[in-house]
Amino acid sequence: MLSKEKLKELLKLKTKKERKTQKRFLIEGIRLGEEVADSDWETDFVLFTSSFEKSSIGRKLLQKFERRNVKIIPVKSEEVKKLSDTVTPQGVIAVVKIKEFSLDRLWSEGSSIILALDAIRDPGNVGTLIRTADAFEIDGVILSSDTVELYNPKVVRSTMGSIFHLPIFDEIDLEKIIPQLKKRDFKIYSTNVRDGMDLDKLDYTEKMCILIGSEAEGLSKNLLEVSDEIIRIPIFGKAESLNASVAGGILLYEITKSKQR
Repeated sequence: MLSKEKLKELLKLKTKKERKTQKRFLIEGIRLGEEVADSDWETDFVLFTSSFEKSSIGRKLLQKFERRNVKIIPVKSEEVKKLSDTVTPQGVIAVVKIKEFSLDRLWSEGSSIILALDAIRDPGNVGTLIRTADAFEIDGVILSSDTVELYNPKVVRSTMGSIFHLPIFDEIDLEKIIPQLKKRDFKIYSTNVRDGMDLDKLDYTEKMCILIGSEAEGLSKNLLEVSDEIIRIPIFGKAESLNASVAGGILLYEITKSKQR
């Protein structure tokens, strides 16, 4: 069973400050549970309700955690509701340790495409962009220090498990990282709504870092100035701009497809 003190400690993980302090975060639901169980991320323990354990899919997931020697703890549905960030919890919550990646991995020999997000504050957009990067085999994702926190529950849910599939670097000063990428022969491409080079004119044989800014403000002036090229997605209709995650999806698809030719 879960003690009151332990529950109080876990409830603190609903805040960014405490997630950073404890170096842990909560995930909930069957999909994310299966993803973390199949990954090399470390799970502290799993909380589950009796109704979840009675379902066939629930039993299978709990058995998977047990095979990994992860402690499973039965709790009341009221306790799960307190910890949950969703309206209708599925009855299972895992406490996962934050995995830290070395920045050296960003410019390792095999890396050819990196995605960097600047000042994107919508959790759904950030999570979807991470999922898209995973789908197109991007080598890593960088989140700027003023982008929404990676372990925000809405970001984690929006990744649909992709958070466990590729290296993601949180709270990074992009202006400091970009010179290091350039030293390692990465070309820095910034995105702009109106002006810039068309995608079909890019040199896809190069190592690339794609910068995407917020839908409202775009990329900062400083980042635009340190970029090697500015690229754009042509818009043929009357819409002024594209949602950040939609624009990112188009860019990553075109770049990945062109690199494979």
